[in-house]
Amino acid sequence: MPLFADDFLAGSLLSLLLPICLLIAIAVWYVAFARRTSDAHPASPALPPSEVVAAAGDDLHEPAGPPPGEIK
Repeated sequence: MPLFADDFLAGSLLSLLLPICLLIAIAVWYVAFARRTSDAHPASPALPPSEVVAAAGDDLHEPAGPPPGEIK
């Protein structure tokens, strides 16, 4: 005849250990995922080569209309 305490102990251990193990598994997955995506996407993009910047020039275009607040 099984004792009530055996079932209660197994249930209480499962109710404590399953959430803790799930939390640890999610934390490990998150750290691995964050580390993998930070390698794929650098924090600061590279600047264009100096030839591209020089070719862009300093052409400043006239605004399309009057400045805000000015009526013509």
